[in-house]
Parts: sequence; C-alpha cells; structure tokens
Amino acid sequence: MASGNTNERHPSATIQTQLSVRERIEDSLSDRRIMAVLTIVPATLMFALVVAAPVVWSIYASFHSIPALDPNWEWVGLGNYVELMNSSDYWTSMGYNVIWAFTTSVTNTFLGVAIALLLSREFRFKRFVAPVILFPYLVPSAFFGYIISWITTQQWGLINQLLVTFGIISQENVIAWFSGDPLTALAALVAVHNWKFSIFVAILVFAKLQGIPNDIYEAAVMSGATKYQQFRDITFPHIKNVLFITVLLRGLWNFNMFDIIWVSTNSNPIESLVTLPVMAYQTAFLSQELGMSNTIATSLFVILSVVGIIYFKIAQPSNEVRVE
Repeated sequence: MASGNTNERHPSATIQTQLSVRERIEDSLSDRRIMAVLTIVPATLMFALVVAAPVVWSIYASFHSIPALDPNWEWVGLGNYVELMNSSDYWTSMGYNVIWAFTTSVTNTFLGVAIALLLSREFRFKRFVAPVILFPYLVPSAFFGYIISWITTQQWGLINQLLVTFGIISQENVIAWFSGDPLTALAALVAVHNWKFSIFVAILVFAKLQGIPNDIYEAAVMSGATKYQQFRDITFPHIKNVLFITVLLRGLWNFNMFDIIWVSTNSNPIESLVTLPVMAYQTAFLSQELGMSNTIATSLFVILSVVGIIYFKIAQPSNEVRVE
C-alpha cells in the first residue's frame, strides 16, 4: 500500500520539481545584472572580434614595414607616418576625399528630402514609381557599380548610345564618363552615388513625415501659408532631428567609401577620383606596401573619429533626437 501511494504521488512531485526549476530560471532572468550579462556580453564580444580587433591590428601594422611576400615585419615606429605626412599624393587625395564627401553628403541630403516629400504625396502610378526609386538602394554596391561601368562605357555604353540616338552628341564625340575630363568624371560619379544612396536619407525622412498630423497642414492652408512656409514652419522642424543623424552617417560613410568609386571606374580611377580609401587599396595590392597601406587606413580612422567627436560636441544631436 505504501509503495502504491508513492507511485501515485510521483507525477505531482515531478510537476512540482519542474515548476520550481522554472521559477528559479524566471527569478534569475528577472535579475537585471544577469540579463545585462546575457544581452551585452555577446554583442560586446562580437563587436570586439568584428570591429575592434581589426582596427587594433591595423594600427599595430601601421608601425611596421610589411613586404607582401615576406612574413617578417620590420618595426619602423613613426617612419610610415612621417613619410605619409611628407607625401604630396596623400594630401592631394585628402583634398579629393573632402570634396567627394562634402559634395555627396550635401546632394544626398537634398535629394533624399525631395524624394521623401514626393513619396509622401498621392499621385498617379505611385505604386509603380516608388519601387523603381527605392530599387537601387537594395542592389549590392559592387553589383551596382558593375552596372554603371557597363552603361557608361565610352564606345558602346547605353548612355552614350541614347545620346547619339537622340542627336545630342555624335558618334565621334562620345563621352568618356570616368576616364576623360576630371570634372565630368567627378560629376558622373556623384550622380551615380546619389542615384543609389540618397534613398537612405529618403527612407528615414519619409518615415518621419508619416508622423506629422495632417491637421497641422490643413490649418496652415486655411491660414494662407504657402508651400515654402509649410515646409519651413511644419515639415523641417519635424524632420531636422533625423537629418542630424543622416548627415553624420552619410558624411562618415561617404568619406570612407571605396566600392562604388573602384568598381564604377573599372578599377582604374583617374587622379581626381583617387581618394584615401582608393589610395590605401592601391598601396596595399598594387604597390604591395602593406605597412604604409595600414598607415593610410589608420589616418582615416583618426580623421573620422575626430570629426565625429567634434560633430557631437557642436551639433549635440542627443538634444534633438528623442524617443517620444
């Protein structure tokens, strides 16, 4: 009888044990310190492996002379940095880099806002126009660059053929978009860049525009406000906090951009398009000076870090960007 009673009570005891284990787990997970460890530590380790470790390795390598085919590194200290600071090519590329980053960031912002304002309106064929506008941003940069390289080929590229067909240029005067006049090459590359990356700004601004009540615009119209006044007094105050972040992100990304420039110019950019990332690549893989290439990359890292710190000190976007 005793044995039978024990067997009958056994399932309930098992259930009680399972409940107690689950309660202990729930109590442990409710501890903020344990949750912090479980959520922050994996992300921190991933960041250290993917971002921090390569940066530290690159900085360490910048103090060495590293032949491409020799595993032995030679310590040169600040020698690479002294040579780089005395290089006219470096400062020329720096100038091109600043022009490129400034031009593309400004045009990205203006075009992105314009596209967002367009998409926020109702018009015929909007459901067809919107995907066409957004599509370039979804295409990988390298593949997009190959498409641009193909359609801008001097002799048989699609753009030149269309210009010839419509009589804008003659077959003898086809345009060398990326290998001729430096201003033409820069303008063409800026146009290509905006075609793809202004959509990033447009997406963020468009999302912010959806949160503006229509009642405000209706009241403004009834008060006789013009379109410009509506944008100045209603739209811009609502989207300026997003623009603070997009300007910073696009500026940093554009300053550090390599793939679009390299692929669009068919791996042969003219001098005015040799920015610092392109220079670092050429130094590493064409000149096979890996130590100097890491020195250029480290200088880029320092410049972007300083610019980011100054931006946050002056613009103080944390005061503008709030979760409401």
